[in-house]
Amino acid sequence: MRSYQGLFLCLGLMIQGTQAWAFVQDEEPSPSPSPSEPSDTPVPQEPDAGIPVPAPAPPKVPKKPVNPNAPVAPKPPLGARPAVKPGQVQTVPNLNSPVAPGTAPGLAPNKGKAGNSNLKQIRKGKRKETAESLLKRRGATDVDAVIVGEAQVLPKNVFRMRYILRDVKSDKGYDNAGKESKVGATLNVKGHAFVLEYGLADRWTLQMVAPYTSSNELAINANTFKQSPEYAKQYQKLMDSVIPSLVAKGLCSTAENCRTAIDSGLSLGIATPIELPSGETATVGANVPIREAANSIILKALEPSDGKAGLGDIQFGVAYNAYTSPRNVGTIGLGIRIPTGNFTDVASAYRAPGSGYTAAGIRFLYDLRLSPVIISLSHTMEYSLTKAKKSRSSLLNPKFLNAGDPTIDDEDIAGAGDGELNDGLIERKGVYHEGFTRVAYALGSLHRWLKPAAVYGYYGWIVNPEQQNEGHLYSKKYELYTASFAFSVDGLAMDPMIPVSFTYRRELAIGGRNATIAPSSDYYQFNFYYKF
Repeated sequence: MRSYQGLFLCLGLMIQGTQAWAFVQDEEPSPSPSPSEPSDTPVPQEPDAGIPVPAPAPPKVPKKPVNPNAPVAPKPPLGARPAVKPGQVQTVPNLNSPVAPGTAPGLAPNKGKAGNSNLKQIRKGKRKETAESLLKRRGATDVDAVIVGEAQVLPKNVFRMRYILRDVKSDKGYDNAGKESKVGATLNVKGHAFVLEYGLADRWTLQMVAPYTSSNELAINANTFKQSPEYAKQYQKLMDSVIPSLVAKGLCSTAENCRTAIDSGLSLGIATPIELPSGETATVGANVPIREAANSIILKALEPSDGKAGLGDIQFGVAYNAYTSPRNVGTIGLGIRIPTGNFTDVASAYRAPGSGYTAAGIRFLYDLRLSPVIISLSHTMEYSLTKAKKSRSSLLNPKFLNAGDPTIDDEDIAGAGDGELNDGLIERKGVYHEGFTRVAYALGSLHRWLKPAAVYGYYGWIVNPEQQNEGHLYSKKYELYTASFAFSVDGLAMDPMIPVSFTYRRELAIGGRNATIAPSSDYYQFNFYYKF
């Protein structure tokens, strides 16, 4: 409303200025000048561009008598231009008037190019402000400013969004002795992580991590798997449930004799039902070797399918910068993992994207700055606050949940259930550990053209404790050790500075224990910064 009032006020002043002569005519004529006084007679001058030459005053017209009974014409609305009478020339507003420079009364000022220019300047200034605050927080020299320390928290009011793409491929693992092994499985997974971080204060940063699995593929070579320790374990478990029933029926004298006979091709003369450890019943055909029937059941139970895609377990955390000096930075973080990913009712053939646990963790981060090198350490300890609910999968068809009852033993059928409930509760028997050490080197120390780039070397570890299902072993203690190399390009070292960076990292499995599949990964990470 105030902008319109100012516009109408300018219009009124312009009209008043162009018609000032009308008010002069009502004044009394001034006395004639004395000879010593300057004459009011206009002196001819050269015409000046843009300056109007005033016309001579018209003769005085006698005033008409005012009729008090005559109707009063209504006043025009505020800001309206006076009507033009026949024979009268319409007054053109002076566009050079100081009242509204460069703007005609009644017309909006031209904000096109000027507005766009101002918006660009604001964005440019915001990018510069963000970049300068990040460089100040890093506290590094011009050479190694491209390296982000692991213990470094964000400046106050600075927002960072990270997008991480992880491409996982693997065809090897490690047995319980730490030796490399191949079970015939090939894993191919694509995962994503969206990380949002905000500098709440100069020493405090909030974080949220949302993982997402877009593809989860597993293929198994049956011939290779039959030669693996994992196959031998599954085969022994099945024999342990069948042999006692065969001995009880008098088909074998002892368990050892039964095992020898089965390995030699023992078959039954008629179709015989066998109870599996899951409580389900499978039928061994007449004259079909028990060994071949067991082989078929095991391979069917491990038959893979495209795994479940979807959201994983969301994590929330807060980091506090406890100590900072020119060479040392120490930060501690606290976090919680929420089991938002599918886990409980996902059959084994589909491989769940979630863990099923609600867990709390603590993280320690440290940076040692030795320009142009930064050495970092990160270690996380996580403890499960709850047990994970897990429905048992079928051995006959791993794409479905188990319909048998493993707690009931039918004496008329060979074999027996293992007693593990279909609705299990998985418990971690200890603390989960994950971390890495990192050495970063700023390439700007070699040449100024390499100032935005840095290279990295990593050594990482994961130790997942033993897990049990209602007192039964669910999975053994898992260990995985990795080595990585990486390089990054940071826009803060460019001219002009851009608050964006990119990192590529190649991670290779180099050791482990009880890791049936040890993943090797390619990471692609994009960082975006903004200061509010």
